[in-house]
Amino acid sequence: MVKEDCRLHPAAVDHDLFVMGEYHCDRYLGRFVVLYYGSFLRCFGHCSEDYLREKIRKVLLHEFRHHLESLAGERDLEIEDAIELSRYYARVHGPAS
Repeated sequence: MVKEDCRLHPAAVDHDLFVMGEYHCDRYLGRFVVLYYGSFLRCFGHCSEDYLREKIRKVLLHEFRHHLESLAGERDLEIEDAIELSRYYARVHGPAS
């Protein structure tokens, strides 16, 4: 599914962390991926169409990996995502004292 929305990540400190895509597993709707096209435009709208297309492709593959890991009962990518979020906080807040 593609939404026009520009979605700010709930953990964003200064309106600088956007959600590009999400993997969902819904009891009624099943498993699906949502891409937020507005977020892509906000972050990469000034780039070439080919570059934007490559970013969309990478996010789609990332979300598809969430799907495959979910089916296999794995959580490696969730852990990688948590590490990336920690790195974001470290950049924003500086090193922990």
